[in-house]
Amino acid sequence: MRSLMFVEPGRLRFDEVDAATIVDPRDALVRPLAATTCDLDHHVIADKTPFSLAGPFPLGHECVGTVVEVGPECTAVTVGDVVGVAWHIACGTCVQCSLGHPARCLSYGDAQYGLPINGLWGGTFSELIRVPFADYNLAPLPTGVDPVHLASIGDNLALGWETVMPTISGIDDPQVAVFGGTGSIGLYCVDVAVHCAGARTVYYDDDPTRMAVAERLGAEVADINGKREKNFHLAVDASCDPDRLRKALVSVMPEGHVNSVGIYFADVALPMLQLYIRGVHFHNGKGHARPNMTPTLDAVAAGVLHPEVVTSGIYGWDEMPDVLTSTCAGHKPIFVLDR
Repeated sequence: MRSLMFVEPGRLRFDEVDAATIVDPRDALVRPLAATTCDLDHHVIADKTPFSLAGPFPLGHECVGTVVEVGPECTAVTVGDVVGVAWHIACGTCVQCSLGHPARCLSYGDAQYGLPINGLWGGTFSELIRVPFADYNLAPLPTGVDPVHLASIGDNLALGWETVMPTISGIDDPQVAVFGGTGSIGLYCVDVAVHCAGARTVYYDDDPTRMAVAERLGAEVADINGKREKNFHLAVDASCDPDRLRKALVSVMPEGHVNSVGIYFADVALPMLQLYIRGVHFHNGKGHARPNMTPTLDAVAAGVLHPEVVTSGIYGWDEMPDVLTSTCAGHKPIFVLDR
């Protein structure tokens, strides 16, 4: 089968590799219908992360697909199911998974698709994917919804729900700020904040394309370099930029929350005295996809969320190497293998 490989910064290629197989009786094999980039993938390709030195390795950890084979101990998924694939490799039964923290799985740690971390598990830009603990890590897609626009459900799309909903729950007239910069995650957060949380939402950025998408999703849009409000219940840092992170940290009301979904590969100075005085709650960390995939999919099925608005382009599978190494990829390109 073919698998898209990260070779070195700015260089991707399809390689012929051994086809994925059932290894454990709890495995399933999934053939992608559509796959897309996590915001992190763009940074890897552009040589902005330590992973850029580790090539070649299979790329990609967001996709939806069709189950084509299941192990004998799979009971919740069957051949023919159309599913979303969680980005993480998680057992679903350890203490951390039981707490809803599969990205901290005690059995597999940081293991995931698309990056050489704690083993090689392949990438979702491959023609076949082995999914361990498939009953846990696969989420059935709702009928009547185009699966192509759900390609990000296994990470960024579900992360929008996780970043906003638990924090805003129970707050009357919630006020949310989203500081953009990475690509799609901030926009998915806008969609959730506006349409699921019913929050007044302000999107700060300086990229006109992302700002137009945020406005279409119902956010107020403001120049991140201009004057900013400082009375939000929740500020989302989706920037990977230390200056924007600082702006997010000082934008919330006393005892407000800042959730950072950007990844920082170097230490960042924080305004600790201001955070102390105002009692700011700061959370930073990887998303726990699987528990958040189902409520996100339910909201899409109900017509409440609009992932198709965030999609920046739809391309053929063979176009991946050229599109992803060019300036035309946009913030959320989706690549279709099977319809």
